Amino acid sequence: MGEKRHRFHRYQLRNTEYRTNDVIFTGERVVINDAVKKNHGDVLEEHLNRYRLAQKFVKDKRVLDAACGAGYGSKMLQVAGASHVLGVDIDEASLTNARKTYGHDQIDYAYGNVNKLELEDNSFDVVVSFETIEHIDDGSVWIKESARLLKDDGIFIVSTPNRSIANPAAYFVEQPRNHYHKYEYTITELVGELLKEYDILELYGQTFVSDYSAFQAQVVRNARAMPPTTTPYDNPVINGYELMDLGRVKDINPLYVVVVCRKKTRPSCRQINRMEFEQDRPIEAGPVFV
Repeated sequence: MGEKRHRFHRYQLRNTEYRTNDVIFTGERVVINDAVKKNHGDVLEEHLNRYRLAQKFVKDKRVLDAACGAGYGSKMLQVAGASHVLGVDIDEASLTNARKTYGHDQIDYAYGNVNKLELEDNSFDVVVSFETIEHIDDGSVWIKESARLLKDDGIFIVSTPNRSIANPAAYFVEQPRNHYHKYEYTITELVGELLKEYDILELYGQTFVSDYSAFQAQVVRNARAMPPTTTPYDNPVINGYELMDLGRVKDINPLYVVVVCRKKTRPSCRQINRMEFEQDRPIEAGPVFV
């Protein structure tokens, strides 16, 4: 409890710097305006905190903001020092608003389906993908596509709901309660998918729920005569909707998971041939110890 909590460097968006954003929030693409601040402040803070994390990785970098929505996140990345930000989305109305509200010489907004982006290989240093993967037909395709777009050792930052909390007892192939989502991952499933293309650098949770508050947990604990509402682990204090390193918490699970990854370095053809040669060599018998 006494150790210093991790803080993210905060670059704030000041409302006075931009024209009024009067787009109606439908519950899916977050916008920043008085109505959202008043009625959906929790959702707004969740989204802003994810981009605050991404700001740590973008200075002097070329960045893709995949499914950029209203564009405030792309602006935050530019303010944090990105050399250029490309925000793509499939909603033309959102893109029009983004250009009007968060336009800048170092930001371009363009129409694009994240699984069919007509962009060159190795185009970006950082790809940001917040609350995107659960909306597309096959998340593994987007993960591969993001790796194609990244330079060697490029950074992929992705967030998504954790099905274990968002839709407990539901299977991956079943429709989530949020009808905008095609599916939802558990943390284990997401990490397993990412490891095909990436090395995991950092793993965060957001908006935590105590394990003992789950109905099934209480049923089992009561059946085993265990205290239903106590938790033995002394977790650090989590302020609101801040991101927390999952290595620091126990007995709680996040509604959202945020992962920072680095693109894996693939061996060259010469290295692959050498590896295959080494594998084909017969194994010499070593000394026998009795």
